[in-house]
Amino acid sequence: MRHTIYFIICSIMLLGCAKEKQTQYSLDSEEVFLVITENTTKEELSQITAKFKEKRNIDIDFSKSQFSKEGRILNLDLKVDCNDGFKGTTAGSFKSFRFGNYGFYRNYSSESERAFHIGSM
Repeated sequence: MRHTIYFIICSIMLLGCAKEKQTQYSLDSEEVFLVITENTTKEELSQITAKFKEKRNIDIDFSKSQFSKEGRILNLDLKVDCNDGFKGTTAGSFKSFRFGNYGFYRNYSSESERAFHIGSM
């Protein structure tokens, strides 16, 4: 009985400490990235896409992605073209978002070992 109560209390505490994963992106001078989580919305992606185009001339197309009634991502179909020779595509389902995030990064540093990546982040 004590073990059951202890387990329930620990479970509640862990669930209470879990943070909701948020969309992340950066447009720094040397590196840009976008991380799409299960909580990313269509509105967020629209705003972020416009910023990437304006500041870095990077085309991001998520038009074939599916969203819930609340606007959250269900199925991702992402195409990225950095317009400098680096481009790619990735896809993910709602179930796969539970195990990880998707997105891309582009590193502009000449010393970078990996200039571009798209897919699991």
